[in-house]
Amino acid sequence: MARLLPPITMLAAAVAIAAIAGSSAPALAQVPTATLQSGPRLDFPAGIATDNRTVYVANSRNNTIVAIDVVSHSITSVAGKNFKDGSNDGVGEAARFNSPDGIALVNRDLYVVDTNNSDLRKINLDTRAVTTVAGTANISGTEDGHATSAHFNLPSQVATDGKNIYISDSGNDTIRQLSLADGMVKTIGGQAQQTGKADGPASKSMFNGPSGVATDGKSVYVADTGNDEIRKIDLSTMTTSTIAGTGEEGSKDGPGAQAQFDNPGALCLNGNVLYVMDADSHSIRKIDTTSNNVTTLTQVNGHIGSGCGITSDGKTLYYSDTTENSVEATDTATGNFVSLYPLGQ
Repeated sequence: MARLLPPITMLAAAVAIAAIAGSSAPALAQVPTATLQSGPRLDFPAGIATDNRTVYVANSRNNTIVAIDVVSHSITSVAGKNFKDGSNDGVGEAARFNSPDGIALVNRDLYVVDTNNSDLRKINLDTRAVTTVAGTANISGTEDGHATSAHFNLPSQVATDGKNIYISDSGNDTIRQLSLADGMVKTIGGQAQQTGKADGPASKSMFNGPSGVATDGKSVYVADTGNDEIRKIDLSTMTTSTIAGTGEEGSKDGPGAQAQFDNPGALCLNGNVLYVMDADSHSIRKIDTTSNNVTTLTQVNGHIGSGCGITSDGKTLYYSDTTENSVEATDTATGNFVSLYPLGQ
């Protein structure tokens, strides 16, 4: 859950909220008082996953994966070594990454899209052992098949339903699926290395630099970043449809067919609510997936879009702010947010 503000800060937050009472603009909470913190610094934080007590972050420019305790706000290293890129597997600091991005949690395994290596890695959180589960480091391609022979091209973000891993293969303009049961990779949306915008079956649909993905096990929601649209792949038919966005840059709320986005990135899903990190609108948007109506939850100060994660109760949404090199915690009921790490941002 989001950290409670100290009394003085709570008063400041109340004043800030009162000042815009009656306005249509969402409120921005004040940040908590700075306290002494130590540990790895964040440098271009990207993908986020949470188990409610810990927020895992792909510390992209540092080529590491870190963990932030949501109660103590302490940060520790999970895998990789600061400022050392590479592709080798290993335990903890012995492993190497190259601009890791999206991450997803399945039980005690953390799946990491290792973007510049064009592969998918797995970290066992109990042993900190890192293995490569799909793709081959430094060999990009479009091939489906078993994980050991499949290839990706600058994949960016990832989602899971516990049975499959869904990967936005951004450099290929496709959405891929990795089955955890048999290790098979297949393309479920888009045409490899064919940029476009088309709905329809997997054999005909097209995307333009897709990034954020989220799933409820029935559908995969995709931030079609280059097209400024939000798309949906029905997993029963592998058919892609557009649920929101006109394709024109903007920040307009309303029915999906009329709403506008501006460089949408990371996605988070809780029940029937899809959260969109709308990077160049500097806002967190909400889509009711039953009606496809779009609203704005809150405006943010920095640049978002690289990562988000949400608690199981849906009350707190964490997102990466690459301007401030921070991770923020947002109250999904009010839109107010505070810094999770570092404090005092």
